[in-house]
Order: sequence, then C-alpha cells, then structure tokens
Amino acid sequence: MISEFKGLDGRSREVLASVIVAYIESAVPVSSRQLTKGGKFGLSSASLRNAMADLEDLGFLTHPHVSAGRVPTDLGYRAFVRELMTTRLPSAEERARIAEELAPEPFETDRFFQATSRVLFRLTGEVGVVAAPASARFVLDSVHFTRLSERRILVAEVSDAGLVESRLIETRDDFAQAELDAISRRLTVDYAGKTLDEIRALLLDALAEEKVRMDHALARTLELGRRAFAEGRPEGDAVFVDGTESLLEKPEFRGDVEALKRMFRAFEEKARLVNLLTDCLSFDGARVVIGSDSVFTGETQTAVVTVPYRKGDRVLGALGVVGPRRMEYERVVPLVEELGRYVSHRLTEGAA
Repeated sequence: MISEFKGLDGRSREVLASVIVAYIESAVPVSSRQLTKGGKFGLSSASLRNAMADLEDLGFLTHPHVSAGRVPTDLGYRAFVRELMTTRLPSAEERARIAEELAPEPFETDRFFQATSRVLFRLTGEVGVVAAPASARFVLDSVHFTRLSERRILVAEVSDAGLVESRLIETRDDFAQAELDAISRRLTVDYAGKTLDEIRALLLDALAEEKVRMDHALARTLELGRRAFAEGRPEGDAVFVDGTESLLEKPEFRGDVEALKRMFRAFEEKARLVNLLTDCLSFDGARVVIGSDSVFTGETQTAVVTVPYRKGDRVLGALGVVGPRRMEYERVVPLVEELGRYVSHRLTEGAA
C-alpha cells in the first residue's frame, strides 16, 4: 500500500485515475479542460484544475512546464497499478493465440523461450523478455546420443521440466549407434535427478578412479558423458528478448537519441535485465517495477511487468515485458500473468 494514497478522497482518486488513463492513451499532458470535455465528473474546469493541483502537491502528478497539462509521476503510476486500475482479463481470442503460437513449439530451450518472448511482444506491444533457467537449475531427466556421421554426435539432454538442450559434439573415436544407445541408458540411470553441476563433478570423480582404466567400455561412457555435459554451454542465465524495435515508435523515445542509446545499452547488458527479472521469483503473481523502483528502470525511464514461471512448485525463471512508464497496465499485467500460467502449465504437464 502507498500510505500517501490512503488519505485521498473519492473525487481525488477518480481524478487521478482519469488523468493517468488519458495520458496512457494519448502520451500528451492532460489538462482540466480535457477532463471537463469528457463529461465524467460533472465538475467545472476550475474545480478539476484545483483537484489536479492538489494531486501535484502530493507528488502524484507533475507538469513538463508552467502552461502544460499534468502527467503522472512514478508515485502516481504506482498508485494506479496497486489501487485504481480495472484489469481487463485476456479475451478468448488472446488465450487462443497464446496456445496457437506456443503449443506447436518443441521444448528445445532456445526455441521455446524465444517463441515465448515473441508472443509477449505481439500481444502487448511491449518488449518481450524471458529469463531461462541457469545450467545449475537444470535437473536431468534423460540424455540421448545420436550418431550423425563418423565422430560427430548429436547430444539431447532433457530436463525434468521437459526442456531439451541439444548440440553437436565431435569425438576423437567413432561410436556405433548401438553403443550410443547403451551409453544413453547408462548415463540416464546414473545421473537422472541431478543438476548439471552435480553431474560434472561426479563424472570427473568417476574418471579419476583406477577401475576406469581397466574397463574400456566404462571409460568411453564416462568420457563421452564428460564431453556432453561440459562443452559449449554458456554460463549463467540466458535471456531472450523480442520487440526492441518497437521502442523506436514510442512517443517517449521517438527522436530522443540519447534515451534510445541508454535503452539499447541496457538491453545489451543482459545480466542486469536477468537480475531484474529474477528479483520477482519470490513473488506469487505479477510484479510491476516503475521508473525509480530499480536502477534499470530508472536509467531507462521504463516500467517492467514480470511474473515467475514454474514446474509444479519449483520456480524455474521469469518472463515479462519492458516498456515506457506510460504502459497500458490494465491490459498488459493480465496478459503477462496469462503467459506465466500457460508456460507453467506446459512445463508442469510435461512436453510430449
């Protein structure tokens, strides 16, 4: 709750909500005359002007220059999101579109989360972002080796969340497919239920044991496992972003080269964006970060709406959108929550 907001009377709340809605729609400072024309209040322009001045004195509104209308402050936006807005639940068409665009996607990590960020952008008009699980959170369900050609093997690791990470490795020795099938079964039995960090440590310990030197088949199994779980894997979380070009069309950034530079630099520093997204992992529902709430949104003058996604009770990561503070929160927040529920459902029910 915002303590300053509790003392506002009904008329002040109504005026504040109307100013914010009008500014979100138009991106133009809102005057008392505009509100009077709307015919919602039954108050004179002077009475509305006084109410808006009082809200400015309390820090909920401000104005760009003396003769301009009012625009919301970060405090005003927070009051709107937490207390005033009337959320618009996703339509049947929007829910169908989510299923239509994501259901066909295989649970190969990069493809699925890139598709999720793309759907976020397409539905909300804001930049879609997804923080994918770090390798330390990847718990193995099974591993599969496929011979592509001499000394070239495709490795597919399936997590307990149904996500698939696949890549190509090259080996010094050749392997027949029958041997690869046996290695797949053995490594799955020995290491299912463990994180990748645990698997790496166990493989290194096993390779160091004297008996491995006396068992050629075991040595080949463990060495192939070491290569599969250690090679070509980026450290830390991955973040998938879609729709950054939409920022060029936002009134807040259009023509403001310096603001755009700050924005795109912030997106390039993906670790900061991942940290902001994963800060929401302890929240059950949506978290809205506006302007001065964080270093990222403060520097870029943006807002972020983010929710965690999970498999069962285990939180895996976060997804959301980044956009101007003048974001259509009433529509965007429920859509982000819907995407969070959909992704969690697919991860929990498993990938076929």
